[in-house]
Amino acid sequence: MGKVKGKAQMAMRQQTQDQLNKIIRQIELLGRQAQEINDRIEVSERIYDAQMSFEPIINHHYYLYEKTDGSDVLSMVAPEEWGRKMPYIRFLAKVFLMADHTWQVDFLNAEEVEIEL
Repeated sequence: MGKVKGKAQMAMRQQTQDQLNKIIRQIELLGRQAQEINDRIEVSERIYDAQMSFEPIINHHYYLYEKTDGSDVLSMVAPEEWGRKMPYIRFLAKVFLMADHTWQVDFLNAEEVEIEL
């Protein structure tokens, strides 16, 4: 009976550990998704507070920059398109205006953006 009990316990431990590992991976995924949503909220708020000299069009990419005075500006010009010198102190994010008028963050310059939650 001892061998059977030992094998059963070993199988039970392996099975439950597999289940726990799956749950851990799900938790990690949910954490990443929550961070993406928080990033999207923060960037969207900055966009709506930013200076815009145009009306954004659905299904187009735009670029969020920080100006020397600390305010933000939304531009149609990508960082690599500025030539020798970008007129802003920081590139913050590449965003996409979705059909529901929410912003999808395609690239967040994490080294440059301090996200306050």
